Amino acid sequence: MEEDRKKLTEKKLLSCGKREFLEKGYAKANLRSICEASGVTTGAFYFSFASKEALLRAILDPFIADSRELLSGLARMEEEHPETADDNEIQIIRYLSAHREECIILMEKSAGSCYEHFHEEAAAMMQESFRRYYRKYLGAEPDPELIRILASMRLHGYLELVHGDYTMKERLFLARAIGIHADAGTLSLIQYLKEENDAHR
Repeated sequence: MEEDRKKLTEKKLLSCGKREFLEKGYAKANLRSICEASGVTTGAFYFSFASKEALLRAILDPFIADSRELLSGLARMEEEHPETADDNEIQIIRYLSAHREECIILMEKSAGSCYEHFHEEAAAMMQESFRRYYRKYLGAEPDPELIRILASMRLHGYLELVHGDYTMKERLFLARAIGIHADAGTLSLIQYLKEENDAHR
C-alpha cells in the first residue's frame, strides 16, 4: 500500500513537473507550484526526488536514451541502405510526436539545467551522421561547413514539425514531403561534389 502511494505521488509529480517545465522553462519553474498542482507538500517531494533537476532528469532521461538508440540505429541503416531514408524519417517523426513535450523541454526549455547545452550535442551527433554518410557515398571527406549547415537544416526541420500545431496526419505528410525533397537534393549534391572533386584533381 505504501509503495503504491509512493508510485502514485511520483506519477503526479512527473506529470505536473512536465507541465510546469513546458510552460515556464526549467529556470523559472517553481517547485512549490509543482507540489501544489500534485497535491503534495514540498517535504513529500523530497521523498521522491532529491531536487528540481532530479525531477527533470526523471522526465527527460528515458526520452534521451530511447531517442539516441533510435536515431543511431536508423542512421546506420540509412548509411547501408539509402532507400530506407523515407521510412526512417516517418519513424523519427512518429517518435518525436509521441514525445513532443519532452522534446520541446529538452531542446528549448532546459536553460539553467544540466541539459542546457543538449541542443549543441544533438547538432554534433547529426553532423557526425551526415559526415559518415557523405564520406561513404562521396568517396572523400566532405566539407565540414557544408555538413554543419545541412545537419542544422535537418535538425531545425524536425523541431519545426514537433513544435508546430499539426495533427499526426499533417506531420507525416510534411515529413514525407520534406524527405522526398531531401533525398533528391542529396543525390544531386553528391553528384555535384564528385564533379567538383574531379575537376580540382
